[in-house]
Amino acid sequence: MSQTGQVLQTLRPVLASLTDAGLAACQGVLARIWLAGPGDQCASCALRPECPSQTTCLHLVMSAGLTSRVDGPFRRFPIGARTVGRIPITHEPLIARDDLLRLGVADPAWLTLHGVRSFAALPLEHGVRCIGVLAVFSRGTLPGAQMRQLTAAAHLGAEAIGNVEAYRAMAVERNRLAAKHARLRSELGLLPERAAGPAPGGLVAGTGAMIHPDATAAAPLPSFAEIQRAAIVRALERTGWRVSGPQGAAAALGLKPTTLESKMKKLGIRRPAR
Repeated sequence: MSQTGQVLQTLRPVLASLTDAGLAACQGVLARIWLAGPGDQCASCALRPECPSQTTCLHLVMSAGLTSRVDGPFRRFPIGARTVGRIPITHEPLIARDDLLRLGVADPAWLTLHGVRSFAALPLEHGVRCIGVLAVFSRGTLPGAQMRQLTAAAHLGAEAIGNVEAYRAMAVERNRLAAKHARLRSELGLLPERAAGPAPGGLVAGTGAMIHPDATAAAPLPSFAEIQRAAIVRALERTGWRVSGPQGAAAALGLKPTTLESKMKKLGIRRPAR
């Protein structure tokens, strides 16, 4: 398996959970995730003339619903090009409930065949970076309630993906320091210390690229429920455990207060005793 493939294998449980959540939120027929990464198919990419730098683009890494293929004509979007490619620049979601043909996000015959009436593409933001895009094609009209659910799924999914990246980056730095330490011991004529076992490789931190050829072995992932729980607890801690209101955790997560309370109950989240 290639190094990029190992990275995607590590992320697969989170990516699959995110696309499933996107489909369930809004009568979706197809959910897709693109993640930022280096240009790797520039010679054959149909959108090469629209790519300003040919160094970074969005890679289609997960597809669920009507097809699981990730090798079609929309497998790459140059950053800044087309509807999907502009989202990492603007950090703004796109919701289209009519005139989907003009957007150029799918084959017109495919849209008609499957009765697609609306399309939503949301930035996957981790900190100040947009690390990818979640898009859903729907037979419905994406009313406000469905968009709130979809936004919440994107928020939690981005948190999970970003946490994986951060963990791998930390592991790479640990490996670098361990190698330096071993080299110094060797230069001083000291016996090497007993190895603690290989640490997983990582992605280049701070670049916005989730897919990077420097990644190595896959790291075990927590479950999606554990990731959701951690994200909700962090939001509650930041808001002083306030659930509702404009400054509450529900607003920060893009959820209704009742939905957040339901998730807290399901995940066993309780305010610590004072």
